[in-house]
Amino acid sequence: MRKFTRIQKRLLTTIVVLCILACAMFGLRQNSITNIGYSVWTYLKYGLIQYPLSSIGNAVNDFANLWHAYDDNEYLSKQLAEQKNYQTAYEDERNKNKQLEGLLEMKGGFGDAKTISVSVLERSSDSWLQTVTISAGKKQGVEKNMLVATSDGAIGLVESVQTMTSIVQLLTSQHLSNDIAIKMSLEDGTSVEGVLQSYDTEKKAYRVSLFDNDAIVTKGQKVATSGKGGNYPSGILIGEVKDVSLNDDSIISTVYVSPVSNMKSFDYCLVIGKEESK
Repeated sequence: MRKFTRIQKRLLTTIVVLCILACAMFGLRQNSITNIGYSVWTYLKYGLIQYPLSSIGNAVNDFANLWHAYDDNEYLSKQLAEQKNYQTAYEDERNKNKQLEGLLEMKGGFGDAKTISVSVLERSSDSWLQTVTISAGKKQGVEKNMLVATSDGAIGLVESVQTMTSIVQLLTSQHLSNDIAIKMSLEDGTSVEGVLQSYDTEKKAYRVSLFDNDAIVTKGQKVATSGKGGNYPSGILIGEVKDVSLNDDSIISTVYVSPVSNMKSFDYCLVIGKEESK
């Protein structure tokens, strides 16, 4: 057998190594081309098909969610509005019940005095502090100049009477036709009498003249009917002293009395007269 020389062996080894390297490089090249082709197809498929379809699907889902949210908000808004209406109605009924309970308690304190429970039928915005129409008249026993009061105290006098209704002139009226006889309990245990003459719109208080101008009157003292004038009993609260006006000689000229608290808003009241004859 022929033996290879040293040079031939080296040459053969070199050729084998080169062949191996060539095969390896060819394989890598084929993989790169395949990978590049796969990547291009993947990007094209994602960009032209998958991404647009996914975007459209997401947009449809977002729109559907927004539509459902809109419907939910509309429903909640209606529920909230109804709840507010229910709350308003509840507060109104609770206020009316409170007035009725107060009148019932007040009515029991007048003994034999004539009392007629009524509701307010009409109160015009043009004459809000002037007159109201009540739900009782001659048939129910209402008479002119009877006192009208809420559970807080006196609010007016009966001005005119019809068969089933009456008109009440409020004590805040600028045309009060009759003075109201009043009495005020003083801190020293005595009392002083006077008359409620009119209503001062600037001070938002009644003008009261006392029969004893030397009396010591202080803010917060209660003022009530004396029962010595008109067709109504004594002891019905009118208000409390707000201010005292003195003349140059430091003598009381006018006492200003704040009206009862619910004068501006009431639904029910009592018509009160003198004790009924037996």
